[in-house]
Amino acid sequence: MNKNMKKALLFRNSLSVALLSTVMFIIAYGILWGERYYGPLVLASTIVPVLFAKIGQMEIKGLLPDILFGTIDTGLLTVAALIGAAEFGVIGAIVGGVIGDAVTDGIAGFFEGSLSEWLRRRGIDESRTALGSAYGKMAGCLLGSGAVLSLAALMGVELSSMKG
Repeated sequence: MNKNMKKALLFRNSLSVALLSTVMFIIAYGILWGERYYGPLVLASTIVPVLFAKIGQMEIKGLLPDILFGTIDTGLLTVAALIGAAEFGVIGAIVGGVIGDAVTDGIAGFFEGSLSEWLRRRGIDESRTALGSAYGKMAGCLLGSGAVLSLAALMGVELSSMKG
């Protein structure tokens, strides 16, 4: 691939991630505006990056390590942020999220690497691309946080009361 083709691919991929991010911010605003069903709506939004991957003709199996990483990472981070918010308000959510993210990156990275090795041993191509990692991690993050928020609501945690 020549230099101009690499630049064009980088531009196209950057544009795709920027578009997906914009769509997700609009969805987030809509979820927060509605003030109900946070978890299920975040969980449902997992489909958006998966659709972007399918439109880009990516094999979803190849995204599994990134999806697993995002699910574990942001699912656990959401737990830390919820605990921080419940105990200390907005600053607790921020500190819980920051510290939680540092810890969960390591935990999720371990499982991501383990799944990658497992897939390779079975002959499944899980080689990463920048765009595939972006879509996979975004889908996983939405899946993990949506699941935790849904579970928290089912357990009676009043999420809207944590709104600052």
